[in-house]
Amino acid sequence: MNNTFLIVAIVVVVWAVLFVIMMSFNKKRQAKANEFNNENRDRAIVHLYGKDLKIDGNDISHFDTTTGESLEKVVALDAGKHSFEGAFETTTLGATGKNISIKTEKLQFEVELQSGNSYVVGIYDYSPEDRERYIKEYGNMGEDILVMPLSLCKESEHASGCLVVSRNK
Repeated sequence: MNNTFLIVAIVVVVWAVLFVIMMSFNKKRQAKANEFNNENRDRAIVHLYGKDLKIDGNDISHFDTTTGESLEKVVALDAGKHSFEGAFETTTLGATGKNISIKTEKLQFEVELQSGNSYVVGIYDYSPEDRERYIKEYGNMGEDILVMPLSLCKESEHASGCLVVSRNK
């Protein structure tokens, strides 16, 4: 019984130390995100959920970026029309309760951005029609700027989805 108590005590101490370390990292990330938003109030802030991202033909690394809360790329852009390119991805919960990764082939689209606004670019595992029904029933936190119907990759359990660019209110 003495060994059991010792093992439980060690696990609790290690967990507490790791918890404090992770809280510290999260505070630093939040402070960096707030600083990024404050420095770029007069620009359009775009949250991109994907990889191999290009904006106006240039790799995203050429832009002022940071990492968001959900590990998305966050970029500050000047107002105007911008072209985006990349493979967008998300996860969803499958019928068995297992997380399923959903990704697209490389997509290209253009969108008009307004300074002082925040935008989210991501894919959803439902059709544009299902999205419209959801918005009618539950409301939407933002305004959809672009909704592009998609046929998702074969390894995905979902046959259709949509890429959405929305401007947050």
